[in-house]
Amino acid sequence: MSPNASTTHPSLNHQQTSVLTTDASLSDGRVSPPSHDPYSYNNNAFSETSSQQLFFVTSYSDFDKLAHGPRGHAAKHTLRVYGFDANGSSLVLLHVAGEGSEVINPAFSRFHPRLNVVYTCTEDIEENGRILAYQINNDGSLTLTGSVDAGGTSTCYLTVDRDQRHLIAVNYWDSSLAVIPLKEDGSFAGKIKNMYDPRGGIAMRAQAKKLGGVNHSNNDESTIAQRQVDPHSHALVSCICSKKSSIPLKDVSHTSRILARTSFENSGMTKKLEMFNVAYVVNELSSTVAVFRVDRELLSEIALASKNKQPMDKFKNRSTLRLIQSIKTVPSAFPIEMNTCGRMCVHPSGRFVVVSNRGHESITIFRVKQCNSANGGKASKGTLAQVGFFHTRGETPRHFQFDASGQILIVANQDSDTIAVFTFNLTTGEIKYTGNEYRVPSPNFICSCPMSDRYDDDEDNFVAVDVVAGMNNPMTMMEQNRLTGTSIPSTVMFDPTQKSSVEDELRKEIAELKKQIAVLSPSGTPMTSPETTLTSDGAQKLRDLFEDRCTLDKLEER
Repeated sequence: MSPNASTTHPSLNHQQTSVLTTDASLSDGRVSPPSHDPYSYNNNAFSETSSQQLFFVTSYSDFDKLAHGPRGHAAKHTLRVYGFDANGSSLVLLHVAGEGSEVINPAFSRFHPRLNVVYTCTEDIEENGRILAYQINNDGSLTLTGSVDAGGTSTCYLTVDRDQRHLIAVNYWDSSLAVIPLKEDGSFAGKIKNMYDPRGGIAMRAQAKKLGGVNHSNNDESTIAQRQVDPHSHALVSCICSKKSSIPLKDVSHTSRILARTSFENSGMTKKLEMFNVAYVVNELSSTVAVFRVDRELLSEIALASKNKQPMDKFKNRSTLRLIQSIKTVPSAFPIEMNTCGRMCVHPSGRFVVVSNRGHESITIFRVKQCNSANGGKASKGTLAQVGFFHTRGETPRHFQFDASGQILIVANQDSDTIAVFTFNLTTGEIKYTGNEYRVPSPNFICSCPMSDRYDDDEDNFVAVDVVAGMNNPMTMMEQNRLTGTSIPSTVMFDPTQKSSVEDELRKEIAELKKQIAVLSPSGTPMTSPETTLTSDGAQKLRDLFEDRCTLDKLEER
C-alpha cells in the first residue's frame, strides 16, 4: 500500500474499542474526538505569554526513505507546535509547518538548554540528513535560522555539548558522528567541524527496503541477521564524570539476541548517576532494561587521558560498566519477537525509569530503589522494581515526553496516527489516560519546549539550594514544586503558584509518612490508630515505596 493512501490500515481495527473517548468510534476507523473541541482557542485556558509550555511534534512523510516501516499515514506537513493547557491536561494546536516534500522525515529534536531554539534532523537512508534550527516565537510560530548537512544518512540523534558551543549528530544508517559549531544565539556557526566513521571507510552492505533490504521494524531472526552486518549508531550522550571533563558514551551493537541493539539514555539521569553511579540501557530486540554500575573513577581517568592526548591502549579490556540487573519491559509470557522497545528515559524526579513497547503497545514504568536492602537481600540502590504496564491507546509508541513539571506524559503512537495525553502520579509512578487524544499523521517525536525569558533574573524563578541533590545548584520554582509532593497515597497536583519552603514541605511529608508507617505491625498487617487507618493494599504500597527506613532518615538529614 502506498504511504500516501487514505485507506485505513487493517491493524488499526482493535483500536476502535481500546481508545477511551466520550463518543462512539467512527465507522471509518478514525478515533472519535473528545466532547470538547481540542483545537479551540480559549484565552482562559491558554495564552501566548513569554513563559509557557510548548510541544514540538514531528512526523514521517516518506516511508521509502526509512530503514523501518511505519504503517500509518504519511504527513503532508511534518512540523507541529502545540500549546499546553495545564487545567484540562489538553493541547492546543498553534502552528503547522514543514512541507513533507521539503522537510522529509524529521525524526529527532532537541530544545536548546538556554535559548528558545529547537533543532530537528531528517531521517533518510539514501541521502545525507539535514539538521534544521528554528527559533520558536511566543505564539508558537517557527522561524528557520539555518540548515546544515549532517554528514551521514538516517540522522537519528542530536545533543548539545555542555558548553553549548557544538551540536553533535548521530547518523543511524552509516553509523557516523558529526560535530557542528554553534553561535551564541544558537544558530549554526558553519558546516561540520569534525567527523567520526566507525566503519573506517568500509562501504555499507545493507540495502534499502525497496532494493530488497529488510524492514528494521521487524524482530525475526532473518531481520536481525541482516541488520547486524553493519554497525548502526543510535545515540551519543555526554556523561559528566568530573568537574572539568566529560566523555561521550555511545551505544553498541552486538550479534547476540540479548544485546542485539542498545540505547544508552541519559535524559533526567545526571543526579541519579551522581548519587547511585548507575546507567540504564534499553535493549530494543530483547525487550529488557539492563542496569549497570558505573566506574566513575575510571571514566575520569579516561577523560583526563583523552584531554591530555595520551594513548588509550592502557584502557583496553577495562570496563567502566558492570551489569547488576536485567529486567523485562513486557510481561514474562509475551513473545519478544512481537515487540521492540522504543524510547527509555529517567523521570525528572530520578525516581522512575520509563520505557515504551512497540508491539505490546504499552508504557512500562519501573521504580528506582533508593536504598540498599537492609536485610541483605538482592535489592541494590539504583536497581529497578516494576510498577506496571500501561496501554498507550494506540499503536507503536515510538516516543513519549514529559512536560516540565513531570506530571504530564504525552505519547506518540506512530502507526495509529495519534498522540495521547496521560497524567503521571509522582507518588506511585502510575499513569492515567486523560481522554485527550489528537490526530497527527505518523508522529515520531515529541520535544518539550518550556518557553521562558531565559535572561529573567526574577528571584521567584530561582532558589539557592537543590535540597534533593544536596548541591548548591540553581533550581527553578517549577522544579521546586515538582519535588514537593503531598503525603502518600494522594495524587500530587502541580501548582505553579505554590511558593512555600521546600524544607518545610519535606519535613511535613516525612512526618506524615512516619506516622503512616508506624501503624504497620512487624508482620505487615495494618493496625488501626486514632490518627490513621490503612487497608492491606495501602500497607503494601507503603512497604513497596519505602523498603528501608534509610529513605526517610536520609531525607530528614537533608
